[in-house]
Amino acid sequence: MKCPNVGLFGASTGVLALAVAISACGDITTVGGETTLRVLLTDAPADYIDSASVDIGAVELIPAGEGEPITISEDGTDGFINLLDLADAATMLLGEAEVEAGAYAQLRLVVEAARVALVEGYVFNDDDATERDLIVPSGAQTGIKLKLRGPDGAGPVEIDAGEAVLVLDFDVGRSFVILGNPETPAGIHGVLFKPTIRVAVAGDLGTISGTVSTALTSQSVEGLSVTAEPVDPDPMEPFQTQAVMGTTGEDGTYTLSFVVPGTYVVSVTTPEGLATEPATVEVEVGPNEDVEGVDFSLVGGG
Repeated sequence: MKCPNVGLFGASTGVLALAVAISACGDITTVGGETTLRVLLTDAPADYIDSASVDIGAVELIPAGEGEPITISEDGTDGFINLLDLADAATMLLGEAEVEAGAYAQLRLVVEAARVALVEGYVFNDDDATERDLIVPSGAQTGIKLKLRGPDGAGPVEIDAGEAVLVLDFDVGRSFVILGNPETPAGIHGVLFKPTIRVAVAGDLGTISGTVSTALTSQSVEGLSVTAEPVDPDPMEPFQTQAVMGTTGEDGTYTLSFVVPGTYVVSVTTPEGLATEPATVEVEVGPNEDVEGVDFSLVGGG
């Protein structure tokens, strides 16, 4: 399998990813059935939100059957961390611990606090403020238990020494819900914090990548939104996966990471008056498969 880079770990737009890495790669060593467990954090932007900050406390790994929870970190972020500072492939280390190989049923994540700031030009309509502390659901404060699942949606997950990476996706777009209509005079009257999280084995997850190019000399190919929508969302439901999103770089390249195996329709959101050729591309992603060359050309006439 591919080894995670502790400094870099790919992410998809609108998703906070915590990667729980069990690996014998690089400076992570395995001795006698034990391995170093590392937790990485990454994220990307969301609509109308300038900063989405959380204070993550304890992170625990829960064995299947008998066995006490294993503490990966007692204070994951050590205070507030703005998730939007961790865009694209940037990550931060939440914690690490030595664990035994075996069957594991859950991850437990404590979210102690959350706050949000709106982008410039938007305010909360009740007090004209741009920032607000959010109410964290009691279940998140006491610990969110996330079931570990294989590619078929079943669990628990068998973790071999030096052979597994767990990826926990915290869907920022669905977790920080704008209340009201930002584009009407009524405006924004609040943000509802509803932690929406999935966890899967990285060895079961794939990527989709390609390039958006254009012959239009006045048109940039940077910053375009690329979306992969599952053709059949039912198999994705255990993973809480709706769509995987990413953004093109300066040269038009993009990578959608942490893609649950399945069939997807990939499309590009274009500026007004433009379109892409082809309009969409259907791709099938297998476990640990990197689907490359999903390319688009930006043209006039959209």
